[in-house]
Amino acid sequence: MKDAYLIVGTNFINKGAEAMMKTVAHFIRQQDPEASLHVICHAEEKEIAERQGFVPHYVSSSGLLHLISRVEGKVKSSLKLKTKPYADYSPMQSIKKIKQLRMVIDASGFAYGDKRGYQQPLETQLIIDYCKPKGIPYYFMPQAWGGFKEEAVRQNCRRMLESADGFYARDDQSRAYVAELLERPLEEIPLMPDIAFHFPVPTLDPATVLPELATIKASGKPLLALSPNMRVLERMGKADGQNPYVQTLLALISSLRTQYEVLLVPNEIRPPGAPQKDDAFLCQLLHDLTPEPEKIYRIKGYRSAEEIKAVIKTCHYVIASRFHTLVFALSLGIPSLAISWSHKYRELFKLFQMESFVIEDKEMEASFILKKVEEGLGRHAELSDHIRRTVEALKNTNRPVFDIFEQ
Repeated sequence: MKDAYLIVGTNFINKGAEAMMKTVAHFIRQQDPEASLHVICHAEEKEIAERQGFVPHYVSSSGLLHLISRVEGKVKSSLKLKTKPYADYSPMQSIKKIKQLRMVIDASGFAYGDKRGYQQPLETQLIIDYCKPKGIPYYFMPQAWGGFKEEAVRQNCRRMLESADGFYARDDQSRAYVAELLERPLEEIPLMPDIAFHFPVPTLDPATVLPELATIKASGKPLLALSPNMRVLERMGKADGQNPYVQTLLALISSLRTQYEVLLVPNEIRPPGAPQKDDAFLCQLLHDLTPEPEKIYRIKGYRSAEEIKAVIKTCHYVIASRFHTLVFALSLGIPSLAISWSHKYRELFKLFQMESFVIEDKEMEASFILKKVEEGLGRHAELSDHIRRTVEALKNTNRPVFDIFEQ
């Protein structure tokens, strides 16, 4: 019987989560080509997972408990009461049916801390508590952690980490948060860069994803990618032209497209028919609100992480509010600029000694962003060479996190 591995904390909607899932799968298959790979995902991703060789496990959105939870959340929200935080629920009944489960790998990006709340570590603890008596190890891949100011979050995350068989922080700030939480010396908290730097460079033709690529190349203008974040928009107001985030991005597009071709790149793409708004929705909103929208481009339809990275590979420069869009770009040696909403962006760019190319969302003005873009473009060759050398060093540094699959 084939050994089974369960990858948790990822999905096929967020392209960074998908890339981390597939990076873990890549290294498992290097050691065990016949392994059965299982993933926890959303119900609407079932067919996507199966097409790509994964066994999906999910909580049915039609279940009674799910329905009760949704109604409860809406009632509390209408009464302005504190609601239960969002969490990816653990489908324990399905997980318990996995045969020959050898290991569980948590490849979350930023799931544990005050921003996500107290519920997510409880869901993870269910899996750990199931695995522990059976001798099945649970490992956390490098990820962003914290902060841990809320007492319920602190207690749940502390128990979770102390129960795990191994974990890493992927940046200095997260490392400090975890050290404080566990009351351990900083040097005892393992530190490793993001595993998505190992996500393979796609070999597919980007023109199959972006048919307008020939037209873009014929224009002679360099291609700049802009990757917005629906979650930033939601924090700043409604999804319309009055939103400060939307206004800033529209002003940026208007200024950039005189000298460059501008491509809108979504990082969060839901399967067709999903009701929730995602980055693809935001890209379309920006496209439609732009004067002469036919003069800018966007990636359309559901696309895989490989397809998104293949298109990014054709870009000259990347501006992003999405962490793993930036990881994709940097892994390809493409100079980039981050519009940040959490500590993880500055920590990422600190790895490259490029913190000056991180703009916090509270200082997000189009004129300031443009100045930093111009600076980056003026140093393009120098930065690209520096980024490529740094990426190789980072990949050599964090390669040992995959040694667990050789045991």
